[in-house]
This record gives sequence, structure tokens and C-alpha cells, in this order.
Amino acid sequence: MDKNKGMMIIIIAMLGLIIAAIVVFAIIVLPGLMNNDGQAQAQEPPTWYTQQISEQDIIPFTLSRDITANLLSQGAERHIVRVTVGIGINNTDPDAAEDIIEMLQEREVVIEDAVNGILRRTTRDQLSMVGGMEILADEILITLQEMFGSQLIVRVYLGNLITS
Repeated sequence: MDKNKGMMIIIIAMLGLIIAAIVVFAIIVLPGLMNNDGQAQAQEPPTWYTQQISEQDIIPFTLSRDITANLLSQGAERHIVRVTVGIGINNTDPDAAEDIIEMLQEREVVIEDAVNGILRRTTRDQLSMVGGMEILADEILITLQEMFGSQLIVRVYLGNLITS
């Protein structure tokens, strides 16, 4: 009987620790991850805001497929977005630009997944607000620069955006 009592105390203590860890996670980590109130998160400006790059020095790379994703829904309504994504590459060093384009081609599915993830955290209202498309393009740009560790990625172009 004492063995069972000791085991019950250990189980209760473990459950208490698990619950405490979940509460700490919910209080500290989740608010930073979830900004679904329609407000743009404060982020450092993308590199292309601070770099002076001529349009002639940017070569485009367009994903071979449009991206279709479910938007974050607020309430019962469901919205879908379809968009063409282009990526601007700094071509002042043609060899480096060629290398980054080759890498983007090889990892196109990874790019699509990253863009899908960003779109799924975006609401239709965020897209339709003034500057919403630019905010989305900036978020994708920063994500791609971090993913590929490259400042040669200097622009994101969003075209043919359709929402339903």
C-alpha cells in the first residue's frame, strides 16, 4: 500500500510540473507568436529599404506555380488566397546571383511552404488594409533572407492575388 501511495505522489508531482510548464509556455511564448489582431508586427525594415539598389541590378526569379492557401479565419467564414510570388535578386555580383537563383530553384518547395505558413497566419482584412500587401511582401522577404542566409534576396513581388 505504501508503494502505491509513493507512486501516486510521484505521478501527481509530475503532472503538476507538466501543467506548470504549459502555463509558463502559454504566458511567455504564445503572445509573441500570435499577433492575429490585424496589426502589423514591428519588424526591422527589410534590407532593400536600407540598400540603394538600382532596378537594373535586380533580376527576378518567379516560382513555377502559384501558391494557394487558406487564410487565417476569424469566425465561421473561410477565405482562400491565390498568389504568384516573385523574388528579386541583387545582380551586382552575377556569379553570386546565379548561385542563389540555382539554390532557389532547387528549394522551390521549401519557399512555397514558408510562404504558405505566412499566408495561413494572415487574415483577409490584413491583406485588404492599406499597405497590407507590402507588409506581407516584407514578411516573406525577411523570412527568405533568414532561411537562405542571403542578403542577395532584396525584393518579393506578389502578383495576381485573388482572395475568396
